[in-house]
Amino acid sequence: MNYSVELSELTQGELFHFELNRLLKWIFLQHLVSFFCTCIVVRTGSSGHWTAATEQFPHPVMVVALSRNDELDVLLDAIENGCQTFIVAQSTAIEFLDAFRYVHDRATVRYPHKRVIILTDDADVQWRRTVFEHGAFRDVMDWLLVHPLPDGKRVDLLTTGYGYDEWIPLASHDTSVPGVLHLTVELFPNKRTNLWGRYVRLAIFNYEPYTLWSAVDDSNDGNAFYQHNRTLFIDGTEARLFVEFCAKLNCSLEISLDEAGEWGQIFDNRTGDGIIGAVVERRADIGVGALYSWYHESLYLALSKPISRTGVTCIAPKPLPLSSWMTALLPFSTEMWLAVLGTIAVSTVCEMVVSFVTQKFNPNKVHRVDACESIMAIISIFILQSVLIRTTRNPYCSQMILIGSILFVGLMIGNAYSGGLASVMTVPRFEKSIDTVQDLADRNLRWGSTHDAWIFSIQLATQPTIVKLLESFVTYPKDVLHEHAKQRNLAYSIERLPYGHYAVGDYITDVVSSNFEIMLEDIYWENCVAMATKTWPLMDELDELTLRIFQSGIQRYWELEVVTKFADNKVQHAISTSRHFGNPGPIPLQPSHLVGAFFLLAVGLGLGTVCLLLELLWHRLTATNDGAGMARRSETP
Repeated sequence: MNYSVELSELTQGELFHFELNRLLKWIFLQHLVSFFCTCIVVRTGSSGHWTAATEQFPHPVMVVALSRNDELDVLLDAIENGCQTFIVAQSTAIEFLDAFRYVHDRATVRYPHKRVIILTDDADVQWRRTVFEHGAFRDVMDWLLVHPLPDGKRVDLLTTGYGYDEWIPLASHDTSVPGVLHLTVELFPNKRTNLWGRYVRLAIFNYEPYTLWSAVDDSNDGNAFYQHNRTLFIDGTEARLFVEFCAKLNCSLEISLDEAGEWGQIFDNRTGDGIIGAVVERRADIGVGALYSWYHESLYLALSKPISRTGVTCIAPKPLPLSSWMTALLPFSTEMWLAVLGTIAVSTVCEMVVSFVTQKFNPNKVHRVDACESIMAIISIFILQSVLIRTTRNPYCSQMILIGSILFVGLMIGNAYSGGLASVMTVPRFEKSIDTVQDLADRNLRWGSTHDAWIFSIQLATQPTIVKLLESFVTYPKDVLHEHAKQRNLAYSIERLPYGHYAVGDYITDVVSSNFEIMLEDIYWENCVAMATKTWPLMDELDELTLRIFQSGIQRYWELEVVTKFADNKVQHAISTSRHFGNPGPIPLQPSHLVGAFFLLAVGLGLGTVCLLLELLWHRLTATNDGAGMARRSETP
């Protein structure tokens, strides 16, 4: 039996359903084959028919019957398994849209390109308007409405308008002409090349040079909308990316502002504040402004391709000149001083032991080993002073060798100290600067900014140095940070931009910037990204534009222009040259250079006076006790 005879035996109703099924199969094969998986959403009791029909699909299919809340888990599993297209019956369309955002927000996978096919039973205009006005409707751009007409002779195919303002017809299939599909139009046209002024809600705050905004009086001077009024002008190295994005796709930027929240945070109940809070609560489609690829936020939002690379470091207080009273101590380091004192102690002990032992060789002479004399003799050798060596008292080679070796060591140490002292007195010495991450941690210096976002990237770190830095991080308002900058008791986190500039908070002004120097190492580095809802349908287009701009090198020009236009160039120059110390060369000696010597003299005189008084007191007490003892003995019969 041939094809035409088989169709002639069908009734008109059966023929209509046959042609409708054939049309659907053609749509599936032509427009869904490029996707990995399809999800069919039906009501309980209808899954049996669709289970049999899934054999016609060219890829895996999952049938979800929406009847209970636990079926959302099945829909979630379908999305996790790769379902990007959905076939929905009219009776379940509203329930599907109600669950669309809930399920996708909890899914791990992100597919910005999705297609939804709705099979309608009637031409209820109000139902179509309800679907169109649903909040989740804007998360999908590729819609196809399959509507069989009541006369049973035609099937209309409709999609949404390019501006998302109406349903527009695409094509009609005449079921009265079996075997022929009169469909020459694209059922899923590309709507992403021209958005016809559709709003893209962007969350930002003022953070130079990434994102800046200002209010304008004339709408012609603005390039962004606020509360649907063209009253804002935005600029910045990342804001320009979205200006170009809307210029390319013909969309409008609707700005969401939260200056107090800044970068913001996300709570476990999917609420938040700041940029990322606006996105997770869907008050904005996407947010940008020095957002890094944070792990916690990646669980709730979709991350774009990297926009730029940034390094997080600190500006720390510049080292101050060391106090002049330390001049006498500066030629040697702490370790060197300990070695010298140890050498003096060992030499003194050795000299006393040799003197004591050699006395046994001549029992006819009785000489007492004088500890004070030995100590002063050794110290005199080390400070290059003359020493009386009594060879007639103990003329033994062992003592001569010992004294000779001590003289040799003392000569080297004394000359080394003299050279170091000459250098210290003519070239200024400063405190040790904070160069590395380890230096910052060892100094126990607090570092901070206005928001905890600076440590989001290292909160899961286990290295002891980073853990110590996390404990010393603090957050203060801008006015408090500015006061701390005057007092030089806090380090400040800044960003090294990719082309030689710095992102610095406005609490670091030209007045205080000269008090700080930039560290040589970065605490960490990150990729700056944009964060969007998991269902934002334009992520692929944004990623493509981001990579094109990145490879063009225009970001170098953007950074230079924005920093020159908006940043404090004196602060930028002060930070970039903070490591370039001027060399004054040798300086003439001043009285201040001898403060250290005078300090040691004062200490010596003070200690000598105290010891003299104690000795006088001890002598008087001893004399009194001796006199009292003699009196008692004289009174004894």
